[in-house]
Amino acid sequence: MHKQPASNGFFELVEKRSRFITYCEKVSCPKEFKQFLTRLKKHYPDARHLCYGFRIGPLTHAQRGFSDDGEPSGTAGMPILNVIDHSEFSDIAIIVVRYFGGTKLGTGGLARAYSEAASSVLKSMQWIEYEAKQEILLHCQFQQEHQLRYLIKQLAGEIISIEYSLQVELKVSVAEDADLSNLTLYRVDTGDH
Repeated sequence: MHKQPASNGFFELVEKRSRFITYCEKVSCPKEFKQFLTRLKKHYPDARHLCYGFRIGPLTHAQRGFSDDGEPSGTAGMPILNVIDHSEFSDIAIIVVRYFGGTKLGTGGLARAYSEAASSVLKSMQWIEYEAKQEILLHCQFQQEHQLRYLIKQLAGEIISIEYSLQVELKVSVAEDADLSNLTLYRVDTGDH
């Protein structure tokens, strides 16, 4: 389970006249991230740097990426990604558009500014809980239905549909990472994998 943005985020930081214009959006695949980046490049064609960090998918095995986009190595993309990695948020991308203000910030100053911009945009946003689900098909005898419903409840599962014929057939939604070992006797392999 992780949190996803309920809406897009925006924050602007000015550090020694350099502008760090920060956007955060929900992205559920690399293609959506690329569209987000392309949109900002068109909107800010004269920007010196568009640095980013993103995390997509479940926290345990998310896709991650970052770019310094011409800033000194390790001063932009990695600080942004570190902010994301130390949060409970996923399916997000943070892109920071930087305009140079005439005064060099140094590598430490740059890293702090990018980190602060990313952290501030995350704090400004509203979030929703997200849990990946899977649907499974279960069969049982009539006298086993009560026990099967109990096992589904233990997994915080939700019964989507139920049909009675020679047996009881239940279509159930459970967390993607739920331990289904107690349901092995009832599970029907639909061959959709």
